[in-house]
Amino acid sequence: MIYPAHDQGFVTNILYILYYFLFTQDMSQGTLLEHFFHWEKHHPDQVFLRQPIQGQWHEYTWRQVGQLARDTLASFQSLGLERGDRIAILSANCAQWFICDLAILMGGFISVPLYANVNASTMVKILDHSESKAILIGKLLDKDWSAVKQHIPKNIHTLEMDGYPRNTVRPWNEWVTTSGEPEMTDVHAEDVCTIIYTSGTTGDPKGVVHTHQSILNAIKTAAVDVKLDRPGNRFVSYLPLSHAAERGLTEGGSIYSGGVVSFIESQVSFMSNLQDIQPTHFFGVPRIWEKIQSQILIKMPQKKLDRLLRIPLVSTIVKSRILRALGLKKAEVIISGAAPLSAELIRWYRSIGLVIREAYGMSENFNVLSMNPSNDIRPGTVGKLFPGQDIVIDPETHEILQKCSWSMKEYYKEPKLTAEVFKDGYLHTGDMGSLTDDQFLTITGRVKDIFKTSKGEYITPSPIELAFQSLAFVDQTCVVGSLYSQPFVLVGLSETGKSMDKEMVKKELTNQLKSLNQQYMGYQRLKLVVVVEDEWTSDNGLLTPSLKMKRNEISKKYEEALAPIYDQSVPVAWESEIEVLV
Repeated sequence: MIYPAHDQGFVTNILYILYYFLFTQDMSQGTLLEHFFHWEKHHPDQVFLRQPIQGQWHEYTWRQVGQLARDTLASFQSLGLERGDRIAILSANCAQWFICDLAILMGGFISVPLYANVNASTMVKILDHSESKAILIGKLLDKDWSAVKQHIPKNIHTLEMDGYPRNTVRPWNEWVTTSGEPEMTDVHAEDVCTIIYTSGTTGDPKGVVHTHQSILNAIKTAAVDVKLDRPGNRFVSYLPLSHAAERGLTEGGSIYSGGVVSFIESQVSFMSNLQDIQPTHFFGVPRIWEKIQSQILIKMPQKKLDRLLRIPLVSTIVKSRILRALGLKKAEVIISGAAPLSAELIRWYRSIGLVIREAYGMSENFNVLSMNPSNDIRPGTVGKLFPGQDIVIDPETHEILQKCSWSMKEYYKEPKLTAEVFKDGYLHTGDMGSLTDDQFLTITGRVKDIFKTSKGEYITPSPIELAFQSLAFVDQTCVVGSLYSQPFVLVGLSETGKSMDKEMVKKELTNQLKSLNQQYMGYQRLKLVVVVEDEWTSDNGLLTPSLKMKRNEISKKYEEALAPIYDQSVPVAWESEIEVLV
């Protein structure tokens, strides 16, 4: 049985919703795995996973996924792996990722997900620190695999996922058996489920330990606001499953709600895949939203778009065509997270009919703390607090402190760091914020991002960076200046910015600089804007795999090199014109 899409008729949908609530009340609430068993038992022939291969969709029902997971579990056990052993997953998102993760859950093993583009040094540290007994190799770009394959320790099982052959990995058909019966393990809510290693913005990754209970509690807390309390959800999985947000919303949300998950074949096919999927749920990070906006404005410049949106009937047609081209015409839950999204960008998307709800969380709380309600979106905030938690703003540091039932258990093998982040039962998030009387949260900065200038004055970068990111032609921003008396801002141009006249870019940046400086105290005022040449990426080590800035690395690359122009009286400079820079 396949649940209908939301446009198949009011009466039909009401009948399905009644069915959902009348006949699913026996669903166990102990672990997410038990939710999987429910859908497998009651809807075995309903499609669960959809994987595109060479342009063709391959579908897996709940029954098929369950059988493949059991085959994989039996094979794990035949290799001598035991309950509690850590099993790493190195793969981009795909159906086999879910299947292998379910096998890990069924056996009482502990998953250690790795970013598909992880560098060799980080991978080795994580495999060693987690004491992983096996690693599953799945969907990877050739460059990612060639960069890490020789660094995988010889003492752990290196196993191929079905459909992703690697000649240096034990082939799927050699290690997976379809004849043996697995020994099903009793999995309890308090058992450790996964160790999620943070992306390492300020140092070595830390292993965030979550139990089955903390994960399910997080999903249940957000379920109503994220519409996981209904049938018919269609998810698209493309952001890294090694990140708690994608793991929670897409993998966890689909298993919890009985939804369908479709994957993306490649970056090239992203838009066509998305148009085929027509998801009800879509999760993006600021870099995604900025790039989508840039592509829209290349095809339809802002002045033309503004003109068309002012004409009532034409406006409706234009919005519909844009959303159809994006594959988001039927999306009902559209979320942005991982980093701040400028209020201006949220308003811009609303102008074309796309309502983005900014949310806030972190690996340590499985990315559940606040989210903008669909009926009360307040740009500039990260939304309203979810129920069932106690949030305190530290009166001295303004740090956000959280006490809830879905916090991580600990940092793996790091009791000192665990004691530092948990005090009196509160999780110290490391983010600074303010809270309104009606429980809306605004992030005002990151405690560790604050730096001192050479005058000894503290600078909070986030508000300044967001102000420059509000410009449509700006893609990336980072405020630095710990070596100088005044801070300055590094700016990367979007595709729109790169196509603009240079003098126009300079004029707009100068105006923004003057406008901001009028709002700040003397020591906070920016000395200049530097337009950088190269995009910051995870490949060049300036972004984490989850696309967060590595502020320390960016500062190290640019600050000292910019000394020759710091004392010059220029408001805007281009990196490419500074000879001393490499």
